[in-house]
Amino acid sequence: MGIRVENLRKSFGTEQVLDGVNIEIPDRSFFSVVAPTGAGKTTLLRIMAGIERPDSGTVYYDGKDMTGVAVQDRSVGMVYQEFINYPSLTVRENLASPLEVSDENYSREEIDRRVEETAEMLQISHILNNLPEEVSGGEAQRTAISRALIKEPDYLFMDEPLANLDYKLREQLRSDFERLFSEQDTTVIYATPQAGDALAMSTHIGFLHDGNIIQDAPRDEIYFHPKFLPVAEYLGEPPMNVLSGTLTEEGDRRFFELRDGTRISVGTASGSFPSLSPGRDYELGFRPQDMTFVRNGNGTAVKDEDETLIHPDLSFVETVGSTSTLHLEYQGKEIYALNSEPVHLDPGSTLSFALDPGKLYVYDPATGDLIATGHKIPSFSQ
Repeated sequence: MGIRVENLRKSFGTEQVLDGVNIEIPDRSFFSVVAPTGAGKTTLLRIMAGIERPDSGTVYYDGKDMTGVAVQDRSVGMVYQEFINYPSLTVRENLASPLEVSDENYSREEIDRRVEETAEMLQISHILNNLPEEVSGGEAQRTAISRALIKEPDYLFMDEPLANLDYKLREQLRSDFERLFSEQDTTVIYATPQAGDALAMSTHIGFLHDGNIIQDAPRDEIYFHPKFLPVAEYLGEPPMNVLSGTLTEEGDRRFFELRDGTRISVGTASGSFPSLSPGRDYELGFRPQDMTFVRNGNGTAVKDEDETLIHPDLSFVETVGSTSTLHLEYQGKEIYALNSEPVHLDPGSTLSFALDPGKLYVYDPATGDLIATGHKIPSFSQ
C-alpha cells in the first residue's frame, strides 16, 4: 500500500513550509519529490520518516497511522546529501554498525553475510577494508546508502544524495540507482531540486509548490502532461519554453499571435484546439527538443515566410557530448532549443526555429492550469 499523507502542515515561526500536503506513494515505487531549494522537501521527508513531527496531519504506512511513532520504531533508512559515515571505522565496520546495535540480535554470520551482499550490490566490495577518507566521493556515498539499506528497510528516504558529487559521478549514480532499486522491495522517497535526476530514476514524481504537492503522477505522465505552469516550467532538462500569445482567426484558419506579431498556424476552428476562444490570451508551452533549427547549407538561418517560424537571438551554445543546448533570447525571455548534433554559431546571431503546433501546450494565464494540448502530445487517463 505504500505511504499516504493527509493534510500535512508544518510551520517554522511565521513561515508556513507545508500547507495541507496530500500525497500517496505506491509500494515499491521510486518516488521523487521535486522542488527548488528551500521549498520544503527536506521537511516533508523528515516528517514522513518520523524524524520530525508535523503541526497537524497524518502519515500512514500501509494504512497504519505512524504519525506519533518514533523513527527508531519504524522500518526506515535515511540518506543525506552529506556523506555521513563513521570516519574511524572501515567501510566494512560502517556497514555492520546498524546491525550490531539493532534490537534484532543479528548473529555474526548474518551480519557478515549482509555486509558482503550489500557491498556487492552497491559495488563497493573492493573498499571494505578502507577508511572513509581513503575512498572517492561516489564510493563514500555508496557506503552511506549501503548503511541505510543493510537493515532491509521498507522505506528509504534520500535527501539530495547526489548534491555534492561532480557531474560524472552524478551520471554514474543515476544509472546505478535506477538499476539497484528496480531490483529491491524497498520503497524509495527521494528529494531533489534537479529535474534531470528525478526524470532519470523515478517511477513516480510529485512537484512541491507553495507548500503543497500540486501534481503527483507516474514519471511519464507528469512529464508529458504537466497540469500546471510551475510543473511545466521546472520539470525538464532544459525546462519547457513558455511564451504569451493571443488566439486569432482569419476565415476558417486559426493562429496563435505572439507579442512580436509572429503567428503560429494551428489549423482550422474545428480541428486543432476547438475548445479555445479567439481573442483570448494564452500561455503557450513547447519543449526545447520540439524546436526544429532551420538553416541553409552553410549554417546560416534562412528567411522563410512560414507562419510557424520564430526568430530568437542566440545568447550562447552549451555542448555536452553530441548534443547542443542553445540558450536563446526571445520576447525578453530566455528560451532553450536542443539540437541532436553539435552546432557552432556566433552569439548574437538571429536564428530561425520551426514549431510544431501539434506539440503545443496551452495554459490559462490567470490560473496556470493546462487547458489544451496539441494532438501529438501523449494522452493519459484522468
